[in-house]
Amino acid sequence: MKKIFLKLVFIFVLLYQYSAYSADTIEAFVVNLSEMNSQVKVTDLICDKVLYDDLIDAKSNLAINLCKGEDGLGQVELFIKIGCTKNKTIIKKNITDGKKIPFLPTK
Repeated sequence: MKKIFLKLVFIFVLLYQYSAYSADTIEAFVVNLSEMNSQVKVTDLICDKVLYDDLIDAKSNLAINLCKGEDGLGQVELFIKIGCTKNKTIIKKNITDGKKIPFLPTK
């Protein structure tokens, strides 16, 4: 009986921590509108943390979790590598939960 009680307490603690974590983050999606794969570095500007630094497939979404700022919104920087010398930086502010952040490397 004691083991069952301890397991239940452990499960409730995990659920509480998960809900606290999800309340402090924003889930958004980076969308590659290009017909080609793109090398992208995604940085959370609130937490100053690199979230992703790799290829994003053509016409695909990348789910990210951003930290909330004081206003409850997120900010992200996309650094897109285009060849050796042509790179592009996009900064998006006021990101809300479920927001899609599209980019097209050539424009």
